[in-house]
Amino acid sequence: MLAEIVLGMAGVRFRVQVAGWGDNGLESDGLHASNPLGQVPTLVFANGTVLTETAAIMLTIHDSRPGLELVPTLDSGLRPSFWRWLMFINAAIYPSFTYGDYPQKWADQDQEGPLRTRTDQHRKRLMLHLEQQVSHPWFLGETFSALDLYIWMLIQWRPKPDWYQTHAPKLYTIAKRVDDLTVTKRVIARNGVKPLP
Repeated sequence: MLAEIVLGMAGVRFRVQVAGWGDNGLESDGLHASNPLGQVPTLVFANGTVLTETAAIMLTIHDSRPGLELVPTLDSGLRPSFWRWLMFINAAIYPSFTYGDYPQKWADQDQEGPLRTRTDQHRKRLMLHLEQQVSHPWFLGETFSALDLYIWMLIQWRPKPDWYQTHAPKLYTIAKRVDDLTVTKRVIARNGVKPLP
């Protein structure tokens, strides 16, 4: 959904191809043909170029649309913080889902075994660390950025919005603000997701 929001903010026309969900995650011959890892989002341009990884898609779209302002300007002094926390989300938080969502792929256990429990607990610690870095009204203070979109997306997943309301209210407030954007409302409706409470 983050890629859809960024494409919508940039005014890029796109078509969504739905991939089925099976016992081991996304299952689609078309998806695997474009991205052998079977991950979403996978963006296929009209010329056949394939782009994967949310951050890569977001940064590519940002660079193609002057004025989109998903990345702080060089003269703002915020770029180092932006890069730091973008990498933190992708290198530290994302893997907790990679290994925790389907622990049976990585360890001899069932879906709800100790690997799931440990990755979920580790993610909570990471999100509490992120909570301590928040400046209001957005993560970087007065400057809206792609980090705020990432926060919105992460709060949709485990440990779910109720936990954030209690334990990470600053992150939740940012996510709620993103939830109220017109482009986000369209993506929520298209994907059948409930708005944040």
